[in-house]
Amino acid sequence: DFSMKKYSTFRDIMVMLLLGFGYLMTFLEKYGLSSVGLTMLLTALNMECNLVVESMFTGHRVISLDAIIDAEFSAATLLISFGALIGRATPLQMCALSLFQSVFYAANKVFLVFGYFGAEDVGGTMTIHMFGAFFGLAAAYALGPQNKPSASNNAASKVSDVFAFVGTTLLWVYWPSFVGATETASDRNEMLCLTNTIMALIGSTGATFYLSQELNKGKFDAVHIQNSTLAGGVAIGSTARLAMGPGTALIVGMVAGAISVLGYFYGSPFLEKKLGLYDTCGVANLHGLPSVLG
Repeated sequence: DFSMKKYSTFRDIMVMLLLGFGYLMTFLEKYGLSSVGLTMLLTALNMECNLVVESMFTGHRVISLDAIIDAEFSAATLLISFGALIGRATPLQMCALSLFQSVFYAANKVFLVFGYFGAEDVGGTMTIHMFGAFFGLAAAYALGPQNKPSASNNAASKVSDVFAFVGTTLLWVYWPSFVGATETASDRNEMLCLTNTIMALIGSTGATFYLSQELNKGKFDAVHIQNSTLAGGVAIGSTARLAMGPGTALIVGMVAGAISVLGYFYGSPFLEKKLGLYDTCGVANLHGLPSVLG
């Protein structure tokens, strides 16, 4: 079944993947071109693999817009994991990870989350954000601690931060389409997904700006604003099509934003010092912790 509505959904998600995620990771001053370029390569490669693997697992061997949108979800999972590894893993390692992750993502989604548990997860809080974050963290831990030369490449500049903010705003604008992508056939469900996601994003944005300046003596931290403002969209995904009311969605977003900021402020230094786990983009704080809340 073809409709322009589905193509619009495909287009919105692709903007999130190539421009949103791609530019969000340009905060690394010395890795801007690679972050955008590798995002395109890994997205295309992972989508190809997912179209084959997920069709084998589900038995629906038809390449339709619905299948392509599902493949975009798989690519989003990979890009989340990429955030934990960016600047440290080589392009060849990331391509290999792309192939393996497409298999594990599809198996987790088809057989575990929706099969065994029968979970409610319209916006991918569990299948995309939680899986992508912890898969990426496991890979980052396997890479081992950073050495000093590589750690020096993690610096940001004012220009790189501005480009990262472009990615943040694109993700913020298109996130409701991402959450409501599978509900275009039901006007009511799609409306609930969109309104709940927007309210959650508003909540996480407000909480992030407030808590960031509270923890930094009146100054905003660019890393918090670039990432934690999106935490509401992560947390609301599981329950987005439920009639929870805008107030509840707003509170979910506020709590998610606060948890994310606290994760960046306290959690990331703890993981580095105690576990030797270097999470370049802080996916544990943007995707991991809010997904657990969701």
